[in-house]
Amino acid sequence: MKLKLLSQNLHCLVEEDIETKQKTIADEIAKRDIDIIFMQEVAQTHSDNLTDVKSDNYGLKLLELLREKGLHYFLYYEPIKKSFGVYDEGLAILSKYPLAKAFSRLISKVDDYENWKRRKVLGYNLSLKGKLITLATTHFGWTDEVEVFEDQFDLATKSKMVENLFILAGDYNVVPSSKEYKHIMSKNWINLSIPTKDNVYLSTFRGDDTEHKEVRRLDYIMTNKHVEVLKEEILFIDERVSDHYGLYIEIEL
Repeated sequence: MKLKLLSQNLHCLVEEDIETKQKTIADEIAKRDIDIIFMQEVAQTHSDNLTDVKSDNYGLKLLELLREKGLHYFLYYEPIKKSFGVYDEGLAILSKYPLAKAFSRLISKVDDYENWKRRKVLGYNLSLKGKLITLATTHFGWTDEVEVFEDQFDLATKSKMVENLFILAGDYNVVPSSKEYKHIMSKNWINLSIPTKDNVYLSTFRGDDTEHKEVRRLDYIMTNKHVEVLKEEILFIDERVSDHYGLYIEIEL
């Protein structure tokens, strides 16, 4: 059975012409009939009630656009921190199938909702054709005077030693040449992306500000077990929807 996956950092709600960009993403999901969409920097207007999904929630907007096309998806969202001073920013998964919550785990040392360095991993179980698959998404922080990437990764993946397939997709914030990436590989995780003949992975990030102008690979879909990769594409390169491109992968279960 084929499973179509997309990981996309949405860049909160700060993009210009955001309604057009939301429509572009929804059109691509519909065109490709994507099964699971892992999303990071999923924002909505901040309020003190963190349990509500607000009307401007980015994931909800995509859900509504897909419904207008006659497509039914389930939205799973959790706010993680306050960002840009005005948003509740979190993680979300859009799924064609109902999911059962598996875990929501703090992975950063920082546990202050007002602090942008707060990080969590969000995981759900999918039961499909008699197979149990754990789907998780996260947005890792990088190593600084407080946080350590390797510690965040180990906390995010401590459920890895399950018998079923575990898929962890998101913005890892590390490049393939880094010691942090080598740590991931040392834990026997499998990068579903295929490098070029020159052993280079296609880039998924291109910042807009002067500090982050370079193009880099920061986003990955990883698994704890080998699966057959049928196709990989980097989406939204020419018609950009965020400071990150979309990472699209088809696998055979």
